[in-house]
Amino acid sequence: MIWKTIASWYRAHGRDLPWRRTDDPYRIAVSEFMLQQTQVDRVVPLYRAFLKKFPSWRALAGASQSDVVRAWKGLGYNMRAVRLKRLAEGVVRDSGGKLPSDEAALLALHGIGPYTARALRVFAFRKKALAPDTNLRRVLTRVFKGPKADPKAFDARAWSRWEATLPEALSYEVNQGLMDLGARVCKAGRPRCEDCPINRLCASYPRILSMRRLPRQKAARKERVDAHGVPNRIYRGRVIEALRKGPATDAALSAYAHVLPSLEKDGLIRKRRGRWVLA
Repeated sequence: MIWKTIASWYRAHGRDLPWRRTDDPYRIAVSEFMLQQTQVDRVVPLYRAFLKKFPSWRALAGASQSDVVRAWKGLGYNMRAVRLKRLAEGVVRDSGGKLPSDEAALLALHGIGPYTARALRVFAFRKKALAPDTNLRRVLTRVFKGPKADPKAFDARAWSRWEATLPEALSYEVNQGLMDLGARVCKAGRPRCEDCPINRLCASYPRILSMRRLPRQKAARKERVDAHGVPNRIYRGRVIEALRKGPATDAALSAYAHVLPSLEKDGLIRKRRGRWVLA
C-alpha cells in the first residue's frame, strides 16, 4: 500500500524537471552526475546548456576535456565533469555508444558507483530498485525505523527487505516520489508531516513533531582546510575558474599553490609552455 500511495502522490505533485521528460539514458546520466552535491534549481539551466553543447555520448566522448570542464561552469566539483567524459568514452569504446542496463556492466564503467548504477537502472531503464540517495534514505528510515534512526547509517539488510516489496511497475514513480517527499516534505530539519501522504504509515509520526532536536546524522568526511578554515575545494574551484579564462603562470596562481599538485594529479590541469592550463 505504501508504494502505491507514494506513486499516486508523485503523479499528482511531482516536480516538473527536464530529465523527467526523457527516456534517453545519456540525458538521464548527465542529470545524475550534475545532481551529485548540487541543488536541483541550480542544475536545471546548466543541464540544458550542457546538452546543447554535448547532445550525445559520442559528442561528449569526442570533445576535449578542457571544453567539458569549461561547460561545467557553475556546478562546482569539477572532477564530476572529468568522470562523466571518461564514462562517455567508455560507453562509446566498449558499449557501442549505448549505456548498458545490467548492474554489473554499469559498475564496470568508469565513474559509476553503486548509487549511480541503481539510479540509472531505475530512471533510465525502469528497473526494480531503490536508489539510496540522501532524500530516499531519510524518508524510508523515518517511515520504517522511527525518528531516532540515523539515515546515513545504511542498513543493507533492511534496504533489501524494502526493495523486495517494491512492485517493478511502480519503481520509477516511487523513487521519484521519495526524492520529492524528501526535498519538499520530509525535510532534514523541519519535516512537514501534516502534508505527507504516508504519515499514517510512518513509524516516526507524530512523535517526530514533538522532538526538540532531531537525531544528528553521521558526520561527513572532514574536508581539508587552510589556517582560516577555508576548504581546499574552494581554492581548487578558483583555480579552475581562472583557467577557464585562459593560461596562467605560477605567479598568477601563487595564492592557490597548495592545491595545484592535487589538481594536476587528478588530471584537471597541466603545464604547457611554462603556464597552467586546463587539461
